[in-house]
Order: sequence, then structure tokens, then C-alpha cells
Amino acid sequence: MSVIEGVDNTVLYGVAGAGLFVLILAISAISMHLNRQRAVSDERQVYKLRAKRVARYEDAKKEYEKHRKKIESGNTVLIDLIHDLGDDFVGRDSAQQQIAFDEAFEAVASIRQANPRAKIVVVLHTLGGYARPAHMIALALKQHLAKAKAKGHYNPKREPQVIAYVPYVAMSGGTMIALAADKIVMDPTASLGPIDTIYGGFPTEAYKELLAQKGPLATQDVLVMLAHEAEKYDRYAGKVARDIVNPVHRVDEKAEHHIADTLSAGTLSHSQAITPKDAKDLGMNVSAKIPDLIYGLVDARIRMIHTRLEFEARRMESEDGPNEGKGDEAEQAIERAIRQSLRGNVRL
Repeated sequence: MSVIEGVDNTVLYGVAGAGLFVLILAISAISMHLNRQRAVSDERQVYKLRAKRVARYEDAKKEYEKHRKKIESGNTVLIDLIHDLGDDFVGRDSAQQQIAFDEAFEAVASIRQANPRAKIVVVLHTLGGYARPAHMIALALKQHLAKAKAKGHYNPKREPQVIAYVPYVAMSGGTMIALAADKIVMDPTASLGPIDTIYGGFPTEAYKELLAQKGPLATQDVLVMLAHEAEKYDRYAGKVARDIVNPVHRVDEKAEHHIADTLSAGTLSHSQAITPKDAKDLGMNVSAKIPDLIYGLVDARIRMIHTRLEFEARRMESEDGPNEGKGDEAEQAIERAIRQSLRGNVRL
């Protein structure tokens, strides 16, 4: 048995192993401490971000309600179709993502209950949606104008009874609703869009061209049937378009239904932007003087949508009552979103 400076090698190896073990424990303890500190720091950041989001949301909500109250003062009815235009599949803060029946029912009821002499302000921030709900709102506006005309003292050019405001965008069904108004007021950067039929994800003209090129026998049966239904709906939509376009949107040198026929013909891309100049050239009664009150209303509502997740409302509701696992999934979704934002991956 060898000896190093009087120390048994077995003892030396044991001491070295014990020292290594202690070093590993120390490193693990330090790592756990650092992770714990990071978790605490993240929790603090999460809390601060939550508080900041809530404060921004509440400020935006107060501003939105203040602007809405001012607009609705006197004999004025406000119809605001301000949608969540984000990429999520669920609208934030209970906002619609497109024109749908439930929103149309509320709008039509408000218009129907309005005094015949009431002024109706329609604020549009939408990419469109289902055709029939948009038709319903437009037809309700037309009926209101008919009641106002029956009461007399109605001059759509000098004193428009229904005004549609478009601060940013009102495509497709939004354009259809705007065309029912006496006057359309657009921001210089805002846009309207064509009102042609989109059936099964494609315009009717696309089906017609496909059948013309390939023939019915060389085309899938489902596409032939879709083309058949699209053509029928297209005729209906063209008739509705002619019916809802306010007569004030007309120029003498052009055909009576020039606007309705041009926008519903399918010759324009459904995503094509119609600028204020384009709208005037078509014959629409358009101006570019949007009141600050309208900008404030839309911008405040957009901030509300951007600073509050639909998930948060569910979580807050679950905290008010007995917690039986409700909102756990929502809570995890919020945590993921906020923690990702701490890493710079998403913007809240």
C-alpha cells in the first residue's frame, strides 16, 4: 500500500469525492436560488403588467363612455360597429370580429325604436362579415329615412339624417351599410370596398370563369353546385345593393344604379381599397371632416380591445365565485402571453 506524504490514498480519494459532492450541492443550491429569484422577478413583472393593462383598459373605457355620451346627447342615436380586427379567433373584450346576426339585431332594434326625427350616427370600423346582417342594418337605416321623409323637413344634402363615419376602414358589408346613409365621412387614409358576393370563400365571378374554362363535366361536383348557388345569391345581392344605396349617392351623368352595379359586379378584387377620391368619382356623397369626438370614440374602443383579453374576463369572473377549476385554462393562457412578452416575443 502506497502512502503520499503520510496520507493513505483511500482517505485522499474519499475526501476528494466528498468535496466534489459538496461542490455539486452548492452549485445546485445556487442554481435553485437563481431560478427562484428569477421566478419572483417574473411574478413581480407579471403583476406590474397586469396592473398596467387594467389601468390602461379602465382609462380607455372611461374615455369611450365619455365620447359615446357626448355623441348621444340630444336626439341622436349612435350605432357603432367597431370590431376586433386582430388575428385571434376570439374577439377581445367581447368585441365582434365581423358583422354578425346578434350585432345586427341590436342595431336594427335601436334604429327601429328611434324617433323619426332622430339623427343616426353610424361609426364603422370593420372588414365586413355576413351579408344578410349587413343588409338588415342597411335596410333599417333606409326605413328610418323613409319615416323622416314622411314627417317632412328632410333635406339629405343640407341636413343629413343618417351619417356614416369611417375613420379607418369599412370594407364589404361595412361599405354596404355606409351606402345607406345620407352622407359618408371618411378620413383621408380610410377605405371602403366592393360589395360583391363571396360564396364558399370565392367571388361568384371566379366560379363562372372556372366553369367556362374547364366545363361542368371536368369540374368537381361540389364546385359546380357552389357555382350554381353563388349565381343565385349574386342576383339577390345585386338587387339588394340597388335597393339599399341611398339616392343621394348619384351623379346625373351616370346610370341610376351605377354605384350598386359597379361595386357588386365582381370586376374588382374584394380586397381592393376604395379611397375617398375613388368614392367621390363613383358618385358617393363623401366628405373628409371627421369630428375629433368620432376619432376619440373609435381610438378608445380599439385601446380597450388591445389591452384586454377575453380570457381575463373569464378569470376575473371565476375569482368572484367558488373556484372549481373554472378559468384555469384561461389563467394559463394569460400567464403564457405575459411571460412571452417578458422575453420580447409578443406585444401586449
